[in-house]
Amino acid sequence: SGSPGGPPPCLATLEKVGKGHAAAWRLADFRTEETGMQARLALDRNPAEPCCKLMFVGGRSGQREKLGHMLLACDEDGSALRGMRIREDLRGRGLSKLLLAVWLRLCLEAGLTPRTRTINKPLLSLSLAAFGFAPTNQRGMLVRVSAAKRARDCVRSTSAHAPGRTAYIRTAFEAPDAATLRAAVDRQLRHGNLELGVPPAALRRALTLRGGRGACTPKRRGRRRPLP
Repeated sequence: SGSPGGPPPCLATLEKVGKGHAAAWRLADFRTEETGMQARLALDRNPAEPCCKLMFVGGRSGQREKLGHMLLACDEDGSALRGMRIREDLRGRGLSKLLLAVWLRLCLEAGLTPRTRTINKPLLSLSLAAFGFAPTNQRGMLVRVSAAKRARDCVRSTSAHAPGRTAYIRTAFEAPDAATLRAAVDRQLRHGNLELGVPPAALRRALTLRGGRGACTPKRRGRRRPLP
């Protein structure tokens, strides 16, 4: 770990924003003609595996309001989505796809494989499908798309061709090939400009929580309920 009170070694070269429990490190900025947002990485004390939060702040006129965040597992060769949370008053506006696109672009630039842990939210599953993600080993439970946050609250579907939208839950997802993924990300980000705030090597160290001088993985303290 880093020196007392200092950043972990793998984050030492990044721009730090905030202090203490509110500390985060700037990774990238996404701007359109009307608004903009910033992607920041924060540490997450998960007892099960090394994790980080990808936080999104932004708004009009340079405001830095919290928009949402992702919980990511930090694999050695990839970044795995554990869950996502969008600010309640911003839901239903397509923001989840935009945030996913930013995360995926960061993975592509860092040379990391994006993947997921088990996903139980139909709407998140549907957003992942828009980028070409598919259930790992073609497994999972097919349900009708709803705002349900727990698998037990979902309604099963008998067929992917049944009326209405369907999605898979109770499964991890794997990304399509790099060319397909990059094309899908480019389509989603076409109305703005994403600028990295760090070199690709530093971005890789940050998203994997590995590298730099000494161990980087944060110490695990206490017990935490994972984001559904």
